[in-house]
Amino acid sequence: GALVSQASVRTTLLQAIREHIDITDIDFSVEIWLAIHDDVHENAELASAIWQENALEASPTDASHIIPYLASKDGQLRRASSKAIGDCVSDEAFIFVSTLKQLEDQYIEQARPRVPERDEFGMPRKMDLTDPWEARHGIALAFKAFAPLFPREELVPFAEFLIASNALADRNGTVREQMIDSAIAIIDHRGSDVLESLMTVFERTLDREEQKAELSDSINEAVVVLYGALGRHLAQGDGRIEKVIQRLFSTLSTPSESVQYAVAGCLPALVRASPSHTSDYVQSMLDQLLQSKKYAARRGAAYGLAGVVSGKGMSALREYRIMSTLKGASENKKDANQRQAALLAYELMSLILGRIFEPYIIQVVPQLLNSFGDAVADVRDACLDTTKTCFSSLSSFGVKKVLPTLLEGLDDSQWRSKKGACDLLGAMAYLDPQQLALSLPDIIPPLTAVLTDSHKEVRASANRSLQRFGEVISNPEVKSLVGILLKALSDPTKYTDEALDSLIKVSFIHYLDAPSLALVVRILERGLGNRSATKRKAAQIIGSLAHLTDRKDVTPHLPILVAGLRAAAVDPVPATRATASKALGSLVEKLGEDTLPDLIPSLMTTLKSDTGAGDRLGSAQALSEVLAGLGTGRLEETLPTILQNVTSSKATVREGFMSLFIYLPVCFGNSFANYLSKIIPPILSGLADDIESIRETSLRAGRLLVKNFATKAIDLLLPELDRGLSDDNYRIRLSSVELVGDLLFNLTGISGKNEEDDDDYAVGASVSLLEVLGEEKRNRILSSLYICRCDTSGLVRTEAVNVWKALVATPRTLKELVPTLTALLIRRLASTNMEQKVIAGNALGELIRKAGEGVLASLLPTLEEGLQTSTDSDHKQGICMALREIISSASQDALEDYEKTLIAVVRVALVDSDDEVREAAAEAFDSLQKMFGKKAVDQVLPYLLNLLRTEGEAQTALAALLTLLTDNTRSSIILPNLIPTLLIAPITSFNAKALASLAEVAGAAMTRRLPVIFNTLMDSIVSCKDEDMRSGLEAAFDTILNSVDEYDGLNTAMSVMLALVKHDDHRKRAAADMRLSQFFAKTDLDYSRYHQDLIRVLLLAFDDRDGEVVKAAWAALSELTKKLRKEEMESLVLSTRTVLQQVGVAGHNLPGFSLPKGINAILPIFLQGLMNGTSDQRINASLAISNIIERTSPDGLKPFVTQITGPLIRVVSERSTDVKGMKAAILLTLNNLLEKIPTFLKPFLPQLQRTFAKSLADTSSEVLRSRAAKALGTLITLTPRIDPLIAELVTGSKTPDAGVQIAMLRALCEVVSKAGSNMSETSRNAILGLIDSDTAGLDESMLMTNARLVGALVKSLPAGANTTALIKYTRPTSIADNSVLAAGKYLLSSNVDTASNLTAPIVEKLAAVIPPGGSVDTRRLSLVVIRTISRRQGSIVHPHVHLLAQPIFASVRDMVIPVKLAAEAAFLEIFSVVEQENTEFDDYMAGAGASLNPTMKRSMQDYFKRVAMRLGGQARERKEAEGGQGGLGLSNDEREDEREVWSVGKVDLGEGAFAGE
Repeated sequence: GALVSQASVRTTLLQAIREHIDITDIDFSVEIWLAIHDDVHENAELASAIWQENALEASPTDASHIIPYLASKDGQLRRASSKAIGDCVSDEAFIFVSTLKQLEDQYIEQARPRVPERDEFGMPRKMDLTDPWEARHGIALAFKAFAPLFPREELVPFAEFLIASNALADRNGTVREQMIDSAIAIIDHRGSDVLESLMTVFERTLDREEQKAELSDSINEAVVVLYGALGRHLAQGDGRIEKVIQRLFSTLSTPSESVQYAVAGCLPALVRASPSHTSDYVQSMLDQLLQSKKYAARRGAAYGLAGVVSGKGMSALREYRIMSTLKGASENKKDANQRQAALLAYELMSLILGRIFEPYIIQVVPQLLNSFGDAVADVRDACLDTTKTCFSSLSSFGVKKVLPTLLEGLDDSQWRSKKGACDLLGAMAYLDPQQLALSLPDIIPPLTAVLTDSHKEVRASANRSLQRFGEVISNPEVKSLVGILLKALSDPTKYTDEALDSLIKVSFIHYLDAPSLALVVRILERGLGNRSATKRKAAQIIGSLAHLTDRKDVTPHLPILVAGLRAAAVDPVPATRATASKALGSLVEKLGEDTLPDLIPSLMTTLKSDTGAGDRLGSAQALSEVLAGLGTGRLEETLPTILQNVTSSKATVREGFMSLFIYLPVCFGNSFANYLSKIIPPILSGLADDIESIRETSLRAGRLLVKNFATKAIDLLLPELDRGLSDDNYRIRLSSVELVGDLLFNLTGISGKNEEDDDDYAVGASVSLLEVLGEEKRNRILSSLYICRCDTSGLVRTEAVNVWKALVATPRTLKELVPTLTALLIRRLASTNMEQKVIAGNALGELIRKAGEGVLASLLPTLEEGLQTSTDSDHKQGICMALREIISSASQDALEDYEKTLIAVVRVALVDSDDEVREAAAEAFDSLQKMFGKKAVDQVLPYLLNLLRTEGEAQTALAALLTLLTDNTRSSIILPNLIPTLLIAPITSFNAKALASLAEVAGAAMTRRLPVIFNTLMDSIVSCKDEDMRSGLEAAFDTILNSVDEYDGLNTAMSVMLALVKHDDHRKRAAADMRLSQFFAKTDLDYSRYHQDLIRVLLLAFDDRDGEVVKAAWAALSELTKKLRKEEMESLVLSTRTVLQQVGVAGHNLPGFSLPKGINAILPIFLQGLMNGTSDQRINASLAISNIIERTSPDGLKPFVTQITGPLIRVVSERSTDVKGMKAAILLTLNNLLEKIPTFLKPFLPQLQRTFAKSLADTSSEVLRSRAAKALGTLITLTPRIDPLIAELVTGSKTPDAGVQIAMLRALCEVVSKAGSNMSETSRNAILGLIDSDTAGLDESMLMTNARLVGALVKSLPAGANTTALIKYTRPTSIADNSVLAAGKYLLSSNVDTASNLTAPIVEKLAAVIPPGGSVDTRRLSLVVIRTISRRQGSIVHPHVHLLAQPIFASVRDMVIPVKLAAEAAFLEIFSVVEQENTEFDDYMAGAGASLNPTMKRSMQDYFKRVAMRLGGQARERKEAEGGQGGLGLSNDEREDEREVWSVGKVDLGEGAFAGE
């Protein structure tokens, strides 16, 4: 980024590197080294500073890293690279020579013409053939940088290289000019060392003949220039000077501007060395100038003449009458070439001679006027070029001399004179930008007036001239506005506003060049001197343009701009002041303070002056913006001065500098928050000023601070304002109350006016205040306000009461403030200011009178705690004074209940180490004695005597224990000796109490000894037989445990306690659990990091073999759970469930859960996770509750039925409960609960039924629907009326969603199978109707489900029920198959009515599907069913043999083997062939078979004799051989047939309808 072409970008990046990047770890940076040689001086300075601050170094060898940058496309980078390489090799001759050779070789390589390469087919390859002239140009620049470094021996070889390599005739003009320039620079520096050698080389080159004439000419011309440059080293009078000059003159005719300019640069020194021939040189050049027919020769002669004059001096113009000769040529009407030549001479003399030619420019203006009207275009063009060159170097004096002449020409009556004046005025567009800026207001209006001239040539010339002013402007945005800008310059009154509006509307994306800025500044100057609105527009534009201009361009205009902005900054209109101030800030931010060194001092002077308040206010705003532009560093430098002046004895000075505090916070924004603590005190002091205007300014500043930083810097504002509330000056207290009110109203969002009497607003404000400030800060600030309500100043009291009413809603808030309010009152009572003591006393008295005994209950413990914990002597003294006030103000009846507390506080205060505290305590003791008499003495003195008797040496021991034990160094000496003494077994009650006392006093000092103390005490507890003694030991243990600090002490204590909870001795486990229970109940320490460990060990103890351990663990875990915050419970769900799964066995009662309220030890954790946890926490919480149910007896669950069931139903019913698995987990838990304690859930059955039914219709989860179906089956056994549920399920089964439909049918199956006997005929018909519905398109799963439902329905049919409707499925095949099996299951049921009139329809249906032509599987299944029924329930089939014989016989010769075999087996069974041989068959033939047609009858008899009898005999033999079982070629085929019939539903197998899911 430091090498980009944009200078502003480079500047920004270098500033960032210097401010924010540390590069001290590198030795050399190419980028920084190049930036040191940047064309922009500011960038070079920044880079140099970075280089020095980071101690970077450049070595000669680093030049090789820079050489590649010479080929950059960026010209600035090439120039920087060349200078950087020169600086690298300046100290090492060897590196210089090698680098020089490397550059020469690179030039030769880069100078070769790019020739396209060809591939193997002769076709040109695609490649970049552009000329890399940039690399050669960079090399030429490097040669120039080497000029001072060239060693003597390398000069001649280098000159020969330039000539031999044709570098001086490079095909690129830019490279060629730079090579010549570099060579001249080398000759200027080192040419005198090898003068003769170089002269020889150049002369030899000029004398040789080359074949390439064009190249040779270019080289010769360049060599001549070098020859002339070398000639400047010749001594005066050397004969060769004449020769050199002549060669240079001969080169001037070369049509190359650069060669001619170089020759003109060589001539002055040579002419001065040969003064005797000057007249000849002048004459020669004049002759060539005026007589030559070629333009190049005339222009070259003009260059030569300018060079000779430069060498001779300005006297040559007069001495050789050059100006008169040229004037005559310019007036030559016959020869246009001479007129043009004169103009060329003027142009180039102005160019070569510079400012010293300015007096003659004034003389030639009339000639230029005439030449603009020349009839020859070449002359006019030459005149324009001459005018551009002459005017570009004019000084302000020259402009003043020239301009009147031109303006007079506009009034000339001759149109040609007018036209010439217009052209010349237009040429003034090429003035130096600074001169242009000064001249524009004088040029544009007259030119604009000429636009309406009667002559068209004059009008055209005026138009061209105005256009030239637009042409010199390169900024595109300004260029688009040139028309209106020029109008504004010509008629400011009419067009200034329009021009300013146009500038405001345009979006600038380019930098303003100097001419553009000059044009705009004149308009801005006019605007700043206009009315207020126009001033504001101008100031707005200046603020925007400050960042769009280069520093060097805008600096000349600063006096005008700053003066106008200063005037606008004190304008009566605030908006104008603000805009002007911001513009000043933008200027200073862009340009830096060094550009405007007097601005800040002058603004401060205005602040100190006695001018109007408006001027001081405007100057304060301007100074604030300026300081903001310079940054916080400058503010920190200025702030001490501001703070000093704001406390000045002069009122106007105080007011002026106080005004700064109104604007500084706004200007600096959030960055000003760091200085609030410095400015709030002077603002508060200003609020107490005697001058009303200063108080108003201070209050305004304070309110603006509150408004701007109410939420951003509350921690800075509130403490300062709080200090103001307790200031000794009542005015500061009053203003602080007002500001605190504003601050708190901003924070709470109320106005504090209309809401003062509105309790609802006050309640809302109180809640908002607590949320924003937190309890501690809220209590602090409200306590301070409460004290102000009792102020000695009526104004303070009134304002404080108003704020208090708006913010405090109920007396409860006052009770919450008691601890903080007490601390503040104590501090005020300890103040050295009597007024503060009076105010504190009034406040304390009012507090006691308002709150009475309720305040004493919280106030006295607060005082006691403050006395024990405070290290501030004043604070403790204030506590004692507060005690005295309480005892004096309250009645004896009110104090009797707090007698012990009062005495305890006084005891502590009396043994304080501070003299003043003890004195205050003595005064409190006096009041106590007056109130309670001898009783107080009897309770205080024994206490002190007891302390004196401890450890033998009265006061020494007391001082040691209270002082030394608070010092870590000394406590480490005392405790090792004291604690072992107290721990000597057996530990006495006194020793235990002493240990407890030491723990309370020593605290953290005992941390390292806690393991020994706890283990020793635990040993004594478990071994102690005396109950009182044990109680004392346990109390001491609890005190020590509760006295540990929250960090190291708690870590040590928890480690010991966790080890004791897992100890092998059950007595220690039980005792440790009980001590933890007491610890959890009493402690305020944050032991949340041990929650998981504690829950793990305590929950594992629920399965302990010892009952006392179980009880103690339950007590400890219950206390722990009570203290858990809701968010902590949620985070513990997963870990607690993991432990729970490890405890006990599912299905067996856990001992800990068998205790009264046993599960309440962990149930709240899971209920909280279920209600408010994340999705994962809810799932785990639900499953954990299920785990609890599995491990708890019904009696243990009974008290928590509502507590468990309600949240489960509520969560599963929430619309947001759609996370996969959550509802399924809850349904599993509810089902387990139903199975465990069905009786206790009867009140919830309607809700549960709705929940389960709703889950059946859930399309998102198959598991959820299955569990809902299973749960409904469990629930329905508890419901006396199942018909409404069946109706709902039947309706739900008609959904188009297949998954939901199957779930509904499964639920129906569960309901029917478990409570089908309770359903009505209507429900049964509804189910049959559902089964009878169109089954086309149903998949296999749906068909199987229908069949299962039929099976469940069959089992629930009452005796005598009509079964006709059960066999209707003849198509499709799968339905028919399942229906056949269902019919078989029905007929095989033990409770079926075998009456023939009831079974005949089923048998008829079975017989109907047997004949050939139907489904093979259906026929086979029907035959299997008939065979099985005949074998198991022969009484059903025998009455209907006449229906079955013919269709079965028709299938015994079926082509399908399974059907044939099934038919043969069925034929044998209906006639009992195996058991009775032909008896049954003969009876049939004699009876029903007699009516058969003879053919059928004969065929059947023949089959029976030949086949049936044979098969029956085989079956009989196999049956006997297999122990009574047999079949037709298949072992156990009869059993297999029966199993196939029962294969659907699993109802009678005891597995439940969906046990496998």
